Amino acid sequence: MILNYNSWEMTNKLALKLATFEGIKRVVIVDNQSTDKSYEMLSRIKNEKIKVILSEKNGGYCYGNNLGVRELADERLDIAFIVNPDVDIAESSVLEILRAFQTTEYKLLSGVEYDIDDNLSNPPIWVNMTYKDDMLSCSFLGRKRKKVYPHIQSAGVQEVDLVKGSFLAFKIQDFLEVGGFDENVFLFCEKRIIARKFRDKKKIGIVLAAKYNHNHTASINKTYKASARQMKILYQSRWYYNVKYNKIGKIKKIILKISMNISLMEFRIVDLMRGK
Repeated sequence: MILNYNSWEMTNKLALKLATFEGIKRVVIVDNQSTDKSYEMLSRIKNEKIKVILSEKNGGYCYGNNLGVRELADERLDIAFIVNPDVDIAESSVLEILRAFQTTEYKLLSGVEYDIDDNLSNPPIWVNMTYKDDMLSCSFLGRKRKKVYPHIQSAGVQEVDLVKGSFLAFKIQDFLEVGGFDENVFLFCEKRIIARKFRDKKKIGIVLAAKYNHNHTASINKTYKASARQMKILYQSRWYYNVKYNKIGKIKKIILKISMNISLMEFRIVDLMRGK
């Protein structure tokens, strides 16, 4: 499952590669109402494994991926992989994750992320942020404070708080049972929310023998060049997460809202200085 937005060349290349993998029975591409010629170009792909769908609207990461997963469910497939267009992955990594589903109790899995130069991502393992983390990260000093992340193990499957949204896999039935991605979130916090849903009853892990490279070129930076616009979307998602899932009270809401508004003013000033 690949969600495309104005990245048809990367998506085309990735889809054709995934279609050659023995463990992949169907590659669904959802075009999220791209503003370029993506849907037209992707529709020209001639491969019996690949299906291209045009979303009715650009509802963001969660809406688009839910649409793709429902298509896979309609075809009665068991496991879904969500792969960003700017991810490169080997067939061996896909097979390692499929094997982990068969031999372990983990229900939400990913691999170990590297950059395009084969450097291990920093951090390789993310931890779930708390209300305090979200509030402090609104300030410059808070964003610069040192965070403690788990050390990566050497083999097997390592249990984690959450997996990155650029590449993840799950059993479709489990995904549907927890309600899928929360479509009230356009972008950001989707991994926190889906992990929260899975973590109540199901194990989340990283298959350490499964490696993938993430180029980050199809990221939000390509669409929203101004930092303030990116941060506004981020803060909207964090606000929703804390209110809906952390169920923060009135005082915490006031503190978080003030912190976010001050931070957005700072980013707008920086954007103006940079001419964005």
